Order: sequence, then C-alpha cells, then structure tokens
Amino acid sequence: MHMKISRRAFLGTLLGATTLAVTACAQSSQNQNSSASSSSSSSAESSTSSSSSDEQRIVALNTGQLDNLLLLGITPVGVAAAKNSDLIPQFLKDRFGADMDLDSIADCGLRQSPDIEAIANLNPTLICANSRADEEVLNKLRTIAPVVTGEGGGENWKQDLLTIAEAAGQKEKAETLLKSYEDSAAEIAANQPANPPTVSFLRTKDQEFQMYGAQSMAGTVAADCGYARPENQQFTDTAGQDLSAELIAQADADWLFYGIKEGNINPEDTPLWTSLKAVQSNQAIPVDGDSWYLNASLVSAEIILQGLKDNVTV
Repeated sequence: MHMKISRRAFLGTLLGATTLAVTACAQSSQNQNSSASSSSSSSAESSTSSSSSDEQRIVALNTGQLDNLLLLGITPVGVAAAKNSDLIPQFLKDRFGADMDLDSIADCGLRQSPDIEAIANLNPTLICANSRADEEVLNKLRTIAPVVTGEGGGENWKQDLLTIAEAAGQKEKAETLLKSYEDSAAEIAANQPANPPTVSFLRTKDQEFQMYGAQSMAGTVAADCGYARPENQQFTDTAGQDLSAELIAQADADWLFYGIKEGNINPEDTPLWTSLKAVQSNQAIPVDGDSWYLNASLVSAEIILQGLKDNVTV
C-alpha cells in the first residue's frame, strides 16, 4: 500500500536531512583541521615531545641510552654500538633478555658514525643522540624524527637519564628509580667510617690500561656512596687516564676494581701487579668492564653500587 506524503511534510523532511548533512560535513572538517593542527604542532615540538609507549619507535645512539630505555620498560627499535663492542652488551641481556625482545633491536651502526639510512628505514618517532655528535649528523637525524640529545659521559649520567625519560614520557618513573638509587647510596655513605676506604677503578685498553677519576661513571657512584679515592685519582679534567704496564701501581688503593676485555692485556700478567697493596690484601676484584666502565646509565650505577657494597669491608 502506498502512502501519500504532503508537500509540506516532504519539504520538512528534506530540510532536516540537509541540516544533518551540513552539520556532519562541518564536524568532519573540524576534526580534519584539528588533526592537521595536532600533527603540525607535533612536528614543530621540541625533542621533549612524546607519544604513548605503544606508539613510540625510539632509536638510541648514545652511551647508556639503551640501558635507560630498557629500565623504563621501552624496547628501542634500533641502537648504535660502541666501537669493538656488541650491539647489546651481555649485562643487558642478563638483566632484560627474559622479559624484552632484545633480538628485535636493529643495528644502526657505530655511535661515532650512525647509519642514517638504516635509522630512516625504522620510521622512528624519536631519536636519542649525543650533543657532542657532529652537527651534520644531527641535522640529518632531525630530518627523520625529533631528536633529543644527552651530554654523554659518566659525570652526566643522572641528567641524561631524566632528559631521555622526559622525551619518552617516562620522567616520573625515572625520578622514582633515581631516588631509589640515591637512597641506597646515601645509606652506604651514612655508614662509612671516619676514614672511608679508598677505591680504585681500572680497565684494560688495548695493550695498556685506563684508570678512572672522579668524573667517571664509577667515580660518581663511589662519591655518592661516600668512598674515598686515592689522591692521584681525584682528577676531574677527564674521565680516565691511560697507564702503561710500568705505571700500573698508580691504580693502587685499598680496593681495586678492574675490568678485562677479551683480547686485551691482563693486568694480572704485568710484572708489578703483585706489588699492589690491593692485590696483596686480596682486595683486587675483577668486574664486568662493559657495565662498570663503558656505559653511563642508571643500570650501570646500580651494578657498581652493588659491587662496592658487596665487596668493600672495613
């Protein structure tokens, strides 16, 4: 059966439909403009911008950044390696390998000369780099994604942690983790005797050695924990000083922590090794050189703190 519709009813229906269509178009246009504005704003934001952890694709090119991102629960899509080192150091595999897909992390070349094409192919949303990097390299990276830069170096590890964490939207978590470390260090410092034991830090470097001062990663942790340093190891102009086998006695202290890289000279094989008081007192402790001396991160700080706490007795 057919129903007749009056002309007035027909016009009313038509007008209502037109109004709905216009409104829908206006709302769609508004949403598109809002989306474009948001996208434009995101592109123009500083390197501290971030997205949710599920959307982030972060590339880490500087010392300690891989460590810190993993500690914050973020698996980067790509990292650069230190010269003559593994892309993912063993101590990080031991710490995070069971819970995070470290095999998915792409190789982005060396920290000194990252592979720009490989980085671009990863479609990163954020690139973590070193402020000391070549400006030409940084400019190329900025054409790919926002870039946040850490200062690098053992003396800057705390600020670098917070810088990277803020860029990744994890600053509050980083602050909590850092406070936990600092509380642990303060507790050790509060229990130090009037004359704290001296500690020394040494690693193999090719066929020589490197002794670390106050501005090194290990040096800052020792200071936080209230340990003393031998007078000749309180230098601050560089993180470390090179030593030949003939000068290894300069690395002596009440406690000596030394890292040996495979294929490098072993300090235990040097003629003067047995003359060191730390060796004679059985207080020369071998440690993992990667975590103690070649990375600058909260992960390394926790390892060094625990190593000092477990070994140094008075």
